[in-house]
Amino acid sequence: MTPNATGTEADRPRARAVAERMRALESPVLRTFADPEPLVLERAEGSWLEDVDGQRYLDLSGLFAVSIVGHGHPRVVEAIREQATRLIHCPSAHPSRVRAAFLEAVAAIAPAGLTSIVPAMSGAMANELAVALARLRRPRGRIVSFSGSYFGRSPGVVALAGKAQYRDALGVAGDAQFLPFPYPLRMGPRAGERVMEQLEWLAAPGGGLGEIAAVMLEPIQGNGGVVIPPMDFLRRLRAFCDRTGALLIADEIQSGNGRTGRMWAMEHAGAAPDLMSVGKGIGGGMAVAALLGRPELLRGAPDAFSSTFLTNNVNLAAAVAAIGVLREDDLPARAARLGPPRLDALRRRLDGAPGVAEVRGLGLWFAVELADAEGGPDAERAGAVVRALRRRGVVVGRGGYAGQVVKAAPALTIAEADLDAGLDALADEILHGARS
Repeated sequence: MTPNATGTEADRPRARAVAERMRALESPVLRTFADPEPLVLERAEGSWLEDVDGQRYLDLSGLFAVSIVGHGHPRVVEAIREQATRLIHCPSAHPSRVRAAFLEAVAAIAPAGLTSIVPAMSGAMANELAVALARLRRPRGRIVSFSGSYFGRSPGVVALAGKAQYRDALGVAGDAQFLPFPYPLRMGPRAGERVMEQLEWLAAPGGGLGEIAAVMLEPIQGNGGVVIPPMDFLRRLRAFCDRTGALLIADEIQSGNGRTGRMWAMEHAGAAPDLMSVGKGIGGGMAVAALLGRPELLRGAPDAFSSTFLTNNVNLAAAVAAIGVLREDDLPARAARLGPPRLDALRRRLDGAPGVAEVRGLGLWFAVELADAEGGPDAERAGAVVRALRRRGVVVGRGGYAGQVVKAAPALTIAEADLDAGLDALADEILHGARS
């Protein structure tokens, strides 16, 4: 299959009609029309998207990194179809065969020791529960978070976001002790040591931080622009939490599920968290997430946590199938095999290119950080690259602290030829294409 996308919204009359219907009724608080020409999707299969006008796009974004096993994987679709004929809605008060299978599937990929599982409908929901448990354990303790961090956009967790813009948009005050995330491009080779020095200083007597309930982070920042810390930082953070009694909470919603070439990004550091939120890819495209933790941390009174659609059986059946694909096809190993040579090739092509500050990645996760003539973040150019690639029929993501990073998070099932073609288009656009 090849892309056939061309032109702008004016060339897509059906897309324009759908957008006009939505603009008339949908509140602008959603992200829908932040892009004046949003992609109006109609169907998706594997690593390919199709809009309502029949134009095709190669998806290197995973539609927000969700498509770990590809869009509409046959085993996921069949699980949804079969379960929908049996039982769709099943509240958490009622056990079900499918929920038992879901818990067993998650346990089969969980880090050692994280054997207690709470289902959730979104990563933000799982993160909210993690923070609530940490504060219940140490009511006077502070949460330590990091610049650039992203744990979801719900009011209950956005207070911990490392980007003030997300908090400001909802009028939510920051509710964490923020530290710089160890960002090697910005902070140099001692990035991890420098951040740990700051944390140790703040946590010392007279440092002002006081008791710490939890340290919360993404092992690799996704929304922040695929920022990969020195792995010894994660090990040192684990040791700090052990020594101070603080919980280490890892958000593996984007970095997990085999994306980095290991099932979980924390595995690269040889460290494990106390609580871990998972989501996105485990649902095969359905709304499924979970909080995993050590059993003694997830004890509580019955009915302490629930939501009407928390254990929707169709969603859980999709997750069981998606996790099955992830394991049976050994997709983490595929990411570990396919990613490094592509990253090396992308680096070679963009080495010394004007405005390219860094090319980085791990497994099947790639990022190109763009800088202006003064060395500052070039968000304008990053946006232009994303738009130009869409016109060429390739969909990529965008992130970074200032929106200056072009990201690729393809399905771990993507055909090698498609992966190569998409990354080649990305490099070509940065070298020869969009500048504004």
